[in-house]
Amino acid sequence: MPEEYTSLVTALKSLTQGEDPDVNTLPMAEDEWYTRPDTVSYGIVTMDFEVPSLNADGVKADRAFEGSVHLFSMVRNGSGWVALITAVLEEHCGACWDLNSHTYERETGLFHWEWTFQVMG
Repeated sequence: MPEEYTSLVTALKSLTQGEDPDVNTLPMAEDEWYTRPDTVSYGIVTMDFEVPSLNADGVKADRAFEGSVHLFSMVRNGSGWVALITAVLEEHCGACWDLNSHTYERETGLFHWEWTFQVMG
């Protein structure tokens, strides 16, 4: 994997898998969408596909990887996680990210943020 991609993955994992048990970390849903932690806020990170490549002279000249970050929270402001996730995306993706949606899900009582991003490969 390209360095830009692995550094973004490492930064997002640091939000979700702190080495110090006393540090507040964002719990992650297990099995992606099917189970959710019993917490105020939790996240899902999906980063595993390649966007269509730029080809030149019949060979791949450049490529990028795309992914998404989802935050679910019972708190309207996301308990501070919105700013932390945005800062990681700013640092590692520059202008290649977007807050794709922010909704309130009546069925679950959760606020949901979805960011999409691309990193060069």
